[in-house]
Amino acid sequence: MPPMPKVLLVDASYYSDIDVERAVLAPFSAEIVDARIRERRIPDEWLPRLPEFDAVISSGKPLGVRELSQLHRCRIVVRRGVGFDTIDIPAATALKIPVANVPDYGTEEVATHAMALLLLAARRLDLYMAAVHAGKWNALGAGELHRLVGRTLGIVGYGRIGRAVARRAPGFGLRVVACDPYAPDDGGVPRVSFAELLATSDYVSIHTPLTAETRRMFDAAALAAMKPGAILVNTARGPIVDPDALLAALRSGKLAAAALDVHDVEPVPADHPLLREPNFLPTPHSAFYTVESAADMRRLAVEEVARVLGGREPRSWVNPEAGRERIDPNWSPET
Repeated sequence: MPPMPKVLLVDASYYSDIDVERAVLAPFSAEIVDARIRERRIPDEWLPRLPEFDAVISSGKPLGVRELSQLHRCRIVVRRGVGFDTIDIPAATALKIPVANVPDYGTEEVATHAMALLLLAARRLDLYMAAVHAGKWNALGAGELHRLVGRTLGIVGYGRIGRAVARRAPGFGLRVVACDPYAPDDGGVPRVSFAELLATSDYVSIHTPLTAETRRMFDAAALAAMKPGAILVNTARGPIVDPDALLAALRSGKLAAAALDVHDVEPVPADHPLLREPNFLPTPHSAFYTVESAADMRRLAVEEVARVLGGREPRSWVNPEAGRERIDPNWSPET
């Protein structure tokens, strides 16, 4: 009789229970270890335990060669979320460990949040609300504002979320263009080069994954190429934007505002100079969240584990080049 599978939840701190995971994995009689590791990375004392596990679900703890090389029994690593930049995919592939993610649990939430940030920055609702709370009543107190109708929104990264933003934007009278060298052209939103998007967009919304190619994509040169008075929105990944270049662009007035849900370092340090800029409008990496999306994220992540334990391929397989060796029901570390 095969041993009872063990599943590690590296960071399940969003949830007060593991009832969803237990229910989905009940047919496999799986033992679920809820580690709730608080450190930014898996601490050294946990490394000797990693060879015990047949599957790992992680929300954001980095899994590099150090951790992956200890997963001798592991048949699947699941990133509970969209981005998988915290997992060393080449290392996992070399070790023949399949990696899956959950790319579609919160598409509508992130797209809505991106549009909300755009509207917040364009209408400077933050300034109006703060003024009213302070007892001030001035319809012109937010400075010069401009109507959205007829202006251009440039979307960088035209995947699920980028397309969802593009569907929302025309309702506000916005013209939409997109830049994505990898997404197929669907004949709808006009595709432009990155340079043209920067030069012509009044609002720029980032929806590209974090890769070696996109890290610091919005550096000093890119920000300088944007239209004067443009607004930057980022709900993708923080390191896509160079924070020092962003600070300079805000201080110089090159950008009217930057509305960011994701940040180069999270949480943003309390003494970070960006927090002293009135045109820096941050939210705490919360674009993904609704009650419904959080439930979907949990369920879809653990369902990937169930698929692999049952000998099936993951639905959202990040590295299929790792091969099916560990997915085979008859596979064992000794074979």
